[in-house]
Amino acid sequence: MDNHLSEQELIDIENSRDYLVIKGNEIIQKARYDLSLQEQKLLAYCISQIKPNDSTDTVYTVSIPDFCKVCGIDYNNGKNYASVKSTVLSLVKQAFWILEPDGSEVTVHWLEKVRINRGNGKIKIRFDEDLKKYIHGLFRNFTQYELLAVLPMKSHYSFRIYELLKSYAYTKKHRFEIDELKRLLMAEIYVNFKDFRVKVIEPSIREINAYTDLKVEWEPETKGRKVIAITFYMIKLDGFNYGINRQKARAELNRQLTIFDFIPEDEGKGEA
Repeated sequence: MDNHLSEQELIDIENSRDYLVIKGNEIIQKARYDLSLQEQKLLAYCISQIKPNDSTDTVYTVSIPDFCKVCGIDYNNGKNYASVKSTVLSLVKQAFWILEPDGSEVTVHWLEKVRINRGNGKIKIRFDEDLKKYIHGLFRNFTQYELLAVLPMKSHYSFRIYELLKSYAYTKKHRFEIDELKRLLMAEIYVNFKDFRVKVIEPSIREINAYTDLKVEWEPETKGRKVIAITFYMIKLDGFNYGINRQKARAELNRQLTIFDFIPEDEGKGEA
């Protein structure tokens, strides 16, 4: 961490990392979207700012320097600042598909309106009207996790798979048909199961087990020579072991990452 940060700033950073990200299970289990790792982290950071008594019309102020500090990004690097601005614009433009009870899919946007103050790096955001029911005032059928658990991740698939498994963690196991899982992850480019295992499943499970409150194991289900499904087994860690993972997560973030640490060179979106 930057030695120029005051003790209070360091405390504020650690406190922000402990904020909860709360999402309705519909958006986790039934939505199809393809966000980059930085887009997912920025969105989670914004959602973590929501307070229980906030109005759905609340406009949230997000500081780019604060976001960078919380994520362990070099906030004095102009390229990082520009990259975060670009990420915000991308979230405004993007929509995603969500499956409704009648089997139809509808589009929902992430952000409705954004205003950036170039002088202080503060962004005022309003969540899209159709998104609000999945992130505001949730009393049942939702999933919550600490922001800290996902911030050190370097694979956008790790983030997405963690949310999926966390939403099913109470069942202790969940079976996905391969085609269903690829569709949810928008990872259909991995036709060969070996590629899907090496590029998506194995790195994700390593990161989930290293930083989060879950211990996950998995096993493939085959029909003949073809893998047709995967069953994940989830165990919620006790306080001691999750504490160890939290220490790992904080240590990883405090290496003062640059924006280029977010996405490994061999993991660009849309590449096999």
